[in-house]
Amino acid sequence: MPSFPVHLVVADMLCESIGITDKPAFMLGSIAPDSVNLKGFASQQQRYGAHIRDVDYAVWKKQLTGFYRDNKQTFADSIDFLKGYLFHCITDIAWDEAVQPQLFEFLQKQGELSREQITKLKWEELFRFNSQLVGREDFLRGVSLLTKAQPIAIATVTAEQISEYRDYVVNDYKDKISSDPPQFLTADHVALCAQRTLALYNELIK
Repeated sequence: MPSFPVHLVVADMLCESIGITDKPAFMLGSIAPDSVNLKGFASQQQRYGAHIRDVDYAVWKKQLTGFYRDNKQTFADSIDFLKGYLFHCITDIAWDEAVQPQLFEFLQKQGELSREQITKLKWEELFRFNSQLVGREDFLRGVSLLTKAQPIAIATVTAEQISEYRDYVVNDYKDKISSDPPQFLTADHVALCAQRTLALYNELIK
């Protein structure tokens, strides 16, 4: 899964091409599933519920399509928030399919590593990469819109959780940034993720 700066950048890159009209609502939705991790990495049950997820990616994709179908009438007045929420989950899948295998291959060259060690190194690299993303115009543009949207309870995430997470992203996210430069990730990987996200979104939601 990518970090929230990647989510905001990809959401800003693609929102026009998928016909979003309420961009603040879409941008807030695009970070909302990770609200469950604000006070520490949530349990698998909490994370999977918030991300409408299954361990089988084919099932996960079907669940996202079904969630949109079953909820688009309920969210008729905030449809772009719903789309942003699902966009986040689709971006997670896109990153895991298009970018993460390359990142893991790079990390595994450092020697015999356990799954826990690989995960730790992955997040360290993402935090290093964040230092570059948070200066990008598309990231800053996305952050500036978050407070203009209304948090709404969705899936297993409460409106309060989303509000608290939004405030954290807008005002205080320095713990997710490393001062060291990334060792592997580049802007090309964000573009690759965006390309796969768009293809998946058009397949699963449109």
